Amino acid sequence: MATLVSVGSSVPSNGNSPFSVNVADTPVRLAAFGIAVPNNPNRVFLNATIGIQATLLSPTLIFRVIRDNSEVIATVRQQVLITLNQNQNISFHVVDTNVPPGYHGYSVTVAVEGLLGDAIVSGPVIFSGESYTF
Repeated sequence: MATLVSVGSSVPSNGNSPFSVNVADTPVRLAAFGIAVPNNPNRVFLNATIGIQATLLSPTLIFRVIRDNSEVIATVRQQVLITLNQNQNISFHVVDTNVPPGYHGYSVTVAVEGLLGDAIVSGPVIFSGESYTF
């Protein structure tokens, strides 16, 4: 039986206020939070929802979920397939298993793949997680 140990979240934009982050080929950190992780066996469930607006062509975006500013937990590749200046929400879920016990920081970054597209993060930006012991 799973036991919830800790919850963390970062909501720099809920979509109701102006928010604009230019996405380039260099990763940009969108959100981060810390969470306590129990002894093994454990799992950390991470959820992200990010609002994107294409400003040139149909860019392909690379999202990375990173633990402790160094370990890439997951990479998500998503092409934005909307008309210019329309919003698209991208959501994804990641599970980090058997994490070393302690307090860990998680962050989500975004970058454009290649040079043939541009995008803006327009909100919402919601990143959250829960840690469980089993």
